[in-house]
Amino acid sequence: GVTLEQTPLLVDERRNELNMIFQFDVVSIDRQGWRWKPWTWPEVKAIYTRYDKALDVHSWNTVFLTNHDNTRVVSRFGDDTPQYRVPSAKALATMLLTLKGTPFVYQGDELGMTNYPFTKIEEFDDIQVKNAWKAEVLTKQVGIVDYIAHLRKTSRDHARTPMQWDESPNGGFTTAAKAWLPLNPNYKEINAKQALADQNSIYYYFKKMIELRKRTPALIYGDYKDLDPQNPTVFAYTRSLGADKYLVVLNLSKNDLAYTLPEGLKAGQLALSNLNGKEENVPVVNLKGWEARIYQL
Repeated sequence: GVTLEQTPLLVDERRNELNMIFQFDVVSIDRQGWRWKPWTWPEVKAIYTRYDKALDVHSWNTVFLTNHDNTRVVSRFGDDTPQYRVPSAKALATMLLTLKGTPFVYQGDELGMTNYPFTKIEEFDDIQVKNAWKAEVLTKQVGIVDYIAHLRKTSRDHARTPMQWDESPNGGFTTAAKAWLPLNPNYKEINAKQALADQNSIYYYFKKMIELRKRTPALIYGDYKDLDPQNPTVFAYTRSLGADKYLVVLNLSKNDLAYTLPEGLKAGQLALSNLNGKEENVPVVNLKGWEARIYQL
């Protein structure tokens, strides 16, 4: 790997070499090896600000919240309980598609697929998990319960369970007797067929967000500014390109709140909300748990 400071040596467009680079700071924020560690939203926001300052207009970043080596987005950064799974997945989609850089969506995140409820070592396939089991658990350096508890938050097998296409056996992934990893037990409720039948699904929200981003150059190329970096639950930032300026306000918690916009800003014209917000041209926005809004200023 390379440092952030070295990145322009690879992706600066004037060098005619690479187009973009993956930085893993965000997706490694909550883990140390197989162990889970606490994290905060200000820490995440600081990473994006650091990226923005280190990469000028000639270098291009990527934005991703998971991949095949990480856990499911909504279980990790959102809230995968039945009440908040959909709104938190939509809020995270809003963040993913409005930050500066090329966004990458991992398969199943457009459905809000969740972590698998692992309970025993035999359910894992990951060679790293198996090797650590032999090296640390079987030698009694780490307890079984503690090890499995961490893996339920960190194992990359969460992102490797079969794609959930429909409610048929094996989720429509295979006609074999069983898939290479077990299906998440919630596949009958969370699957592509269900998402396509629900106009308010996470899938269709992703589609709306992608369409908004595509027709809004400021959300692609605009300057990025974090307005409230130390706020523990609200992520508020602007994207500006020439005379066009957009405000993104994300309530990254389950608690409803009244949020006073920083720097004397008013919300402006609402471009999109994941929870049908209606407020416009106000200095204080009343956000429901996991509500996301995009305003044109």
